[in-house]
Amino acid sequence: MSLTVHTAAQNRQLNVLRSLVSEDPKLVNSIDVDERTPMHWAASSGALDIVRFLIDQKADVDRPDGTNWTPLHIAVSAGHTEIVQELVGAGANVNKKNDKGITPLHYAASKSRIDIGRLLIARGADPRSSEETEKYNARDNANQLPLHRAATTGSGGFIRLLLESSTPSNKLRLNTADRSGKSLSFRSTTRRELVLNFLSPSKLPYLGNTPLHLAMDSGHAEAAVTLINAGADRTRENLDSETPEQILGVGGQEQKLARQPDEHAAPSHITESTLSFA
Repeated sequence: MSLTVHTAAQNRQLNVLRSLVSEDPKLVNSIDVDERTPMHWAASSGALDIVRFLIDQKADVDRPDGTNWTPLHIAVSAGHTEIVQELVGAGANVNKKNDKGITPLHYAASKSRIDIGRLLIARGADPRSSEETEKYNARDNANQLPLHRAATTGSGGFIRLLLESSTPSNKLRLNTADRSGKSLSFRSTTRRELVLNFLSPSKLPYLGNTPLHLAMDSGHAEAAVTLINAGADRTRENLDSETPEQILGVGGQEQKLARQPDEHAAPSHITESTLSFA
């Protein structure tokens, strides 16, 4: 492997990187075959000292790679909290989207990185869905919000974080449906039938599911109860004409628990006035 600023950042070799940059300062923003800069690789490898060095050298913290991943996307996905702090402190765009329309907050929700999610929201990451301006459009290309991601993984803590961030002027939408399928031929086929017929989950169509559908589908009772107590619509149907409680899913007894949310006290900080519905 040839010695480059990219391999130095990837292998956490600060002294090597410092020497190369001292010889040619422009290398701080140079790109490799994946269109990644040293900052991307430092964010990936968790090299906090290199990230700080590159920021001091005025490296671009928002430059996208070949699939529009920024260093912040990478650091959030990898769970490198201190690097996330450094990047947002240096002005990284917390609402930047990659080729799939995914923001850093989506990745934080997918992996239940609550502290990172809280930091991103504090720095302006928007968990909402709004049609008014792209800046506040938190939907990815599948029409999913960070809330869909948190519901799918059953992260009650992240769901509560999103709910707590909802205000009358910045309302979290609980009932947004994800986008319909990749092929009309799937409309008459349920998600369970597709799985049983060995179709790759990555190729499953989006069936107009709300976050509550996804929580029930994955058998995450706590997440489902949290959503219901916050006002999620239990009667909303997906494209298979299924309500959340009709989803077969994988939860068994957990789903039965989620079908009886009245037994669970609603969180005191959630009120109807702080929420809006799609």
